[in-house]
Amino acid sequence: MKIQKRFSGQYLGLCIFLISIIFSMIGGFTFQIDKYKEYSSQITQLNKDIQEADEKIRELQIVESSQNEDDIETIARERLNMVKEDEIIYFTEKEVESD
Repeated sequence: MKIQKRFSGQYLGLCIFLISIIFSMIGGFTFQIDKYKEYSSQITQLNKDIQEADEKIRELQIVESSQNEDDIETIARERLNMVKEDEIIYFTEKEVESD
């Protein structure tokens, strides 16, 4: 009798230990799968962002190569409100009120 009780207790302890190991392995695998899905979606989004940035760079390089000195001066004057040295700018009342 004593041998059976001792053996059944060890068997029960071993079963509980093995079950806990199996559940922790399953939990670890599911965690790894979730992380893999998350990282792969981030990678696809980053690759898409890289492609968009490359397209923008190509467009800007085309614009830059097609501009001449007059275009740059026009952009600086109209968009950036820049002036040359010793240049005086006059504003009308309508221009001052609209700002």
